[in-house]
Amino acid sequence: MNSSEAEIRQIIESRADAVRKGNAEAMSADVADDVTVFDVVVPLRRLGKAASKARAAEWVASYDGAIGWENRDIEVFADGDVAFCHSLSHVTGKQKTGTEVDMWFRTTLGLQRRSGHWLIV
Repeated sequence: MNSSEAEIRQIIESRADAVRKGNAEAMSADVADDVTVFDVVVPLRRLGKAASKARAAEWVASYDGAIGWENRDIEVFADGDVAFCHSLSHVTGKQKTGTEVDMWFRTTLGLQRRSGHWLIV
């Protein structure tokens, strides 16, 4: 594993830990200011770190208690200052509406190294 892959894997694990702690600020720590985020709820596309952080806070607030998060089969592809990764993600928990969540889905991240630091773009 090269240093870029190790750094990106650390970002993925830090984000997972932030989800488990319900910390929307930490979930957005490695997100670029000009990020484009696609979601499963409207609006389907959000532009900018502020919008991404607001969505993360809204999502975390919809849960009643702890949120479980696991990533499996993480693949990282990095070359120069551009990288992408994908994995299977598993989220569990109980929403404030009473709905039990137990869902697997694919996560894909595009990253760019800016000023020596990898950011999700």
